[in-house]
Amino acid sequence: MSIGSVGGTTSFWQQDQNYWQQAQENDNSTAATTSVIDAISSAETSLGKGLASIANQTALNRVNSQLTAAIQSILSGDTGSSTSTGSSTSSAANASSSPSPATGTGTAVLAIDTPLSLLGIPAGGTITVSAGDDTTTYTSTGTDTVGDLMNAINANDFGNAAVTASLSSDGRLILTSKNDTDTITVGGVYASNIGFAVGNQTFNPTEGTSAPSTTSSATATSTTASSSSTSSSTSTKSYTTVASEMLSSASSLLSDSGDGGTLVDMLT
Repeated sequence: MSIGSVGGTTSFWQQDQNYWQQAQENDNSTAATTSVIDAISSAETSLGKGLASIANQTALNRVNSQLTAAIQSILSGDTGSSTSTGSSTSSAANASSSPSPATGTGTAVLAIDTPLSLLGIPAGGTITVSAGDDTTTYTSTGTDTVGDLMNAINANDFGNAAVTASLSSDGRLILTSKNDTDTITVGGVYASNIGFAVGNQTFNPTEGTSAPSTTSSATATSTTASSSSTSSSTSTKSYTTVASEMLSSASSLLSDSGDGGTLVDMLT
């Protein structure tokens, strides 16, 4: 009787061989399947890390650009204004003017050679020009001219008013004090004939203005320094706020890409 069969049926030994052979084939198939699964899993992991790295770098570049632009905007925006204001205030504070002597201008149009008689001033007619305590009195001869009147006013005779006489480009008689304290007064019955009628006969000097005291300058300097300090503090605070907002945005971007925390660590 054959070992391989009993009564025409497969022997127990052959069945056992078939069983172990099948088991071995199943193990090999399982190992192959596991290997494939491991390879796919490794590939997916690498793909995920690669995509996260790309997203991370993109977010980092964007945040760096935004931070740079914000900082430049803050630094350039808080610099010019304060300097301009300080310069303008300083110029206004240091402004001053000198006193000006009294000056009177007649309304009549004259010429050096115009006869006084032609102006309606007869012989013996008088015109007076006063400045301070002194007075120049001119009496017409009947044949004299505007030039003779001006020479008399300009003469440095004792007791005469310290006043100069000249004609403007359009022929107006101009009387100017030789100092910045005297008031000029034009009088006489015929004063209006040379352009000094009532209402245009008294002329006062112009008082000057002085620069502010040292105390005021020190106060202005202190105010400017305080303003600069406040401006600097504001700039620093703005920078800190912008940076915090940028870092928060970066953290959110990384969390969405599945690699949260990496960008924040790089920035800090």
